[in-house]
Amino acid sequence: MKIRTLIIITTCIIFAIALLFGCNNSQSNTKSIAVSIQPQKFFLEKIVGNKYSVSCLLSPNSNPEAYEPNMAHLMNLEKSDAYFKIGNIGFELAISNKIKSNYPNLKIYDNSKGVKVMVGSHCGNNEDGHNHEIDPHIWSSVVNAKIISKNMYDAVVELDPKNKSFYAKNFDNLINELDALNDSITKVLEPIKNKAFIVWHPSLSYFARDYGLKQISMEYEGKESSIKHMKTKIDEARNDSATIFFLQREFDGRQAETLSNELKTKIIYINPMNYNWTQEMLNIANAIGSK
Repeated sequence: MKIRTLIIITTCIIFAIALLFGCNNSQSNTKSIAVSIQPQKFFLEKIVGNKYSVSCLLSPNSNPEAYEPNMAHLMNLEKSDAYFKIGNIGFELAISNKIKSNYPNLKIYDNSKGVKVMVGSHCGNNEDGHNHEIDPHIWSSVVNAKIISKNMYDAVVELDPKNKSFYAKNFDNLINELDALNDSITKVLEPIKNKAFIVWHPSLSYFARDYGLKQISMEYEGKESSIKHMKTKIDEARNDSATIFFLQREFDGRQAETLSNELKTKIIYINPMNYNWTQEMLNIANAIGSK
C-alpha cells in the first residue's frame, strides 16, 4: 500500500513539473511588444492581431504627468521583443536611461518619427514667447495617428517579416478606419471653424490644429494658475465665446469648476488616454460641435 501511494505521489510530482515546464515554455514562446500609453495599444492591436500580445506601461486612468513606472511595470519590458515609445511624454524621458541600462538588447522604436510636433502649446505659457517645450500629445490627432500607425507597421514587419502580408492587410484596414473617422469629425467641425473651447490641461492642441479650432488652456506650467494668468484666460474665453470646458478626471477639478461657473460653460470630462480612442475622438468632436 505504501509503495502504491509513493508511486502515485511521485507520478503527481512529475506531472506537475512537466506542466509547469510546459507553461513556462508556452509563455517564453509568446511574442510581446510593450507600449507607453493606451491609444498606442489600441493602434498596435489592430495591426498585430493575434501575432503579438501588447502590454502597456501606463495603467488605465493614470495621470501621465505624474506617472513614474515602478519595477513591476518595467518587468513588462523584460518579456517583450520590443518597446514602442510615443515620443516626448515625460515619464518616457525619465526612464529612458534605466531601460537602456537594464535591457541593452531591447529593440526600441519611436512612434513619433515623422510627426510635425507643436512647440509652446503644452504649458499654457507661450504668451511670452519663451516656452520651447514640445507638446507630447501627438495621439490627439487623426493625422498623427496615421503616422504613428505607419511607424508601428514598419517596426512590426521588421520584427516579424514572414507575416508581412498579414500585418499589411490589418494596417490598410486601420488606415481606412482612421480616414472614415477623420471624415466624420470634419463633417461635425467644418461648419464651426475657429470656434474656441476651454481645456484645463492642454491635451488637445493637435486636435485643434487639425480642425481649425482654438484651444484655451487654463493650466499654467502644470500647476494651478496665478490670478494674473487666470484673468487673462478668462478674458480670452469670454472674447472668443467659449461654451465648452474639457476636464480630465485625474486632475484636481475644484479650480476648474469655479472657473466654469464664472464663465457659464459646460464641463465635459474627457480621457485622451482612453483605449477606446476612436470613440473618445468622436465624443470630443461632438461636444465641440453641439449647440
